[in-house]
Amino acid sequence: MLAESLVALAGAGGTALVGAMATDAWQTVRAGAAGLFGRDGESRQSAVATRLDHDAELVFRAQDQDQDRVRGALAPAWQVEWESLLTERPELAQEIRAFVDRTVASLPRAEQNWTMNVTARDHGRAYGALGGNVVVYESGRADPPAAGRSEEAAEEPS
Repeated sequence: MLAESLVALAGAGGTALVGAMATDAWQTVRAGAAGLFGRDGESRQSAVATRLDHDAELVFRAQDQDQDRVRGALAPAWQVEWESLLTERPELAQEIRAFVDRTVASLPRAEQNWTMNVTARDHGRAYGALGGNVVVYESGRADPPAAGRSEEAAEEPS
């Protein structure tokens, strides 16, 4: 299973990637993404490049106000692609983080902050990705109660 911080990174990658579609930065971002996926083999790089072109065309053809809706629909699918790459090649995490940072920095202001991804898990942590930044929130609550103890018994008194 992929670490929560890498899931959040994949979310940031998906958001940044689709945020760049139909912008002046697209060709550079497309090349960078295809190159990263190319580390997992030529056939995957080719398949990803074809899909990138298709998805970018969907965003491009959408009316201005509808582009955000299209990007919002595409981002989760690209998060899954980044998760798959990170599962197979976790050593690429730093390069993907750098790609996200470069991508977000190259976007017009409107596309930098158009959506936020949040992944919350059972241990009181939420991982959020906004504009390429990954933020980890910890509730301060202890890990789940030990087996055999009730939830109420595990909480500290006020």
